[in-house]
Amino acid sequence: MAYTIIMWIYYLISAFVLALLIWNFVREKKSVNDMLLYLLVMIPLVLRILRIK
Repeated sequence: MAYTIIMWIYYLISAFVLALLIWNFVREKKSVNDMLLYLLVMIPLVLRILRIK
């Protein structure tokens, strides 16, 4: 029971961080390098939320 609660909290935190990164990615207009860095950070979070290792 405790494992599932911790797992859901973990996924919620991952989704929240992913949402923040998407928001910053959309707002970024100046630097293409920063946009690429945002995308690189997003990849593991998306895979984690989709439960792909």
